[in-house]
Amino acid sequence: MQTIAELQAQMAAIQKQIEEQRAAGKREAISAIKAKMAEFDITVEDLQSRGFSRGFKEKKPSVIKYRKSDSETWVGRGPKPAWVKDVEAAGGKISDYLVQ
Repeated sequence: MQTIAELQAQMAAIQKQIEEQRAAGKREAISAIKAKMAEFDITVEDLQSRGFSRGFKEKKPSVIKYRKSDSETWVGRGPKPAWVKDVEAAGGKISDYLVQ
């Protein structure tokens, strides 16, 4: 049976091997990343930017276009909510609820 001191020595040796493997893997990863950056002309600034430079825009909240009450609104896109269908079914015009 091994002593605690022997097991701790083994654990220290294994921990050292883990650190060496991690360092080697990190070097390889950095090398591969640098190669890809050179291949595709990627800069550090490109990596730090908040998105792609291909025209992607941040989403902005939709502006309410129609309002019947504070809880009944519609932006005019997508499926019509029930209150709009009810207004139209009753012969009303949705344009009467247009937000100015």
